[in-house]
Amino acid sequence: MTRLSTFVLLAVLASAGLALAIFLRRGDAALAVDVYLLTVGGLALLAVIGRTLGRLPREVPTRLDRRPAGPPAQARPRELVKLEREVALATETAFDAHFRLRPTIRNIAATALRLRGVDLDAPNSAAAELLGPEAWALARPDNPRPRAHDAAGTPLESIAATVGALEAL
Repeated sequence: MTRLSTFVLLAVLASAGLALAIFLRRGDAALAVDVYLLTVGGLALLAVIGRTLGRLPREVPTRLDRRPAGPPAQARPRELVKLEREVALATETAFDAHFRLRPTIRNIAATALRLRGVDLDAPNSAAAELLGPEAWALARPDNPRPRAHDAAGTPLESIAATVGALEAL
């Protein structure tokens, strides 16, 4: 059965329902007409939507939907992705440098220094000399919270120097 014939059949049934309602309850004829108009309007709306959906173009897959040729790419380690994100954010704002990258740098520095018998947080320790100025600036325990959170972050060159100092330990 086509959509049009289905719509006509349902409209005829609604009309029969209207006639029956008016016959059985003569005092509620206005309500019966309202319900009838609402029903026929809803059926017409469904018919228009169905016809419109039938005319929409079929979804054609794009080249982005297709799998790339070759072997599947290996998933990158979650910690590496997290660290890359921390570094990228730390170069943007002082807030991210202090609250995202600094704890990671401190953790790495404390572990590396502990292997040498040096406590990162101890006063008058050799940590500042072993880390160097770039790494010490990020890892020192008394590093103040930035006043302006949206101030410029740590330059990438400084982060690279810090990583070099940590690797040298």
